[in-house]
Parts: sequence; structure tokens; C-alpha cells
Amino acid sequence: MRYPLLAILFPVLLTACSDNNEQAESTATSNELVEAPVEINNTEEVSKAAPDKATISSAHEQLKQLIDDASCDNSSQCKVLPVGSRACGGPSSFIVYSSKTANTAEVEKLAKDITALEKQFNAANDMMSICQHLTAPGAQCSENTCVRIEGSAASVY
Repeated sequence: MRYPLLAILFPVLLTACSDNNEQAESTATSNELVEAPVEINNTEEVSKAAPDKATISSAHEQLKQLIDDASCDNSSQCKVLPVGSRACGGPSSFIVYSSKTANTAEVEKLAKDITALEKQFNAANDMMSICQHLTAPGAQCSENTCVRIEGSAASVY
């Protein structure tokens, strides 16, 4: 008894829904004429806010210059910091630097800025990446230079 009743009601319900959809579409079309310029302006504002690859590369270059001198006296001066953002989450790489020669506050701020820029870029461009999360490598002072500990995690792209 239930199935014949459903067979009769189902087409009626579909017809009723299609009539409402047509009315909603015609209403939406007339509203879109008024609202379309606003949507275009919002899209332009979003695209202006999203960083480009050149901006991100420039920030990476600044970071490299800050941490270029990795000289150290002991391993406690060797620091590891996550940098960047993968589309799936997590950092895109880790840097090893010396707190003896680099201003830790500046390095951390620039690393956070790069991470934010890459997150914005990934979101604005619907980026995809491998979903392998990197683990932080170790660092030590070897021959008066901060180095990544061999066998620790490496950047994978």
C-alpha cells in the first residue's frame, strides 16, 4: 500500500518543486541585476588582498638574509622554526638558524608573515598539496655552524 502511494506522490512533489524553482530563478535573476556590480567589486577586493608569488618569494629572500650567518658557539643557539603553509595544513618547510647571529624576534615575525601570506595565496588560488605533514628536524652546532641533524625530517615538496 505504501509503495503505490509514494509512486503517486513523488511526481506531484517534483512538479511542485520545479514550479517553485522557476519562480525563485526568475526572482533571483531580477535581483542579480541590482546586486551584480556589488559582487564584482567584492571579488576584485579579494583578489587585491591575496599575495602573489613574487611577494612570497621576496619575503623568503628577506628571511634567508636574516638567517644567512648560522655561526654558533653551542647547540643551544641553534633554533628550528616552521615556515610557510601547505594547502593541506602544516608548514611547507623548517629553517635552522642561529640565535647568536639572528634576531629571534625578527626571524619569528617574518616566518609568521610568510606563513600568513602562503595561507592567503593557497586559499585565493584553491591550491592543493600533498598531505604529508613534516616533522620538525633537530639542529646542532657543528664546527661552529648551526646545521640540521642528519637523519631528521627534511623538506618535501
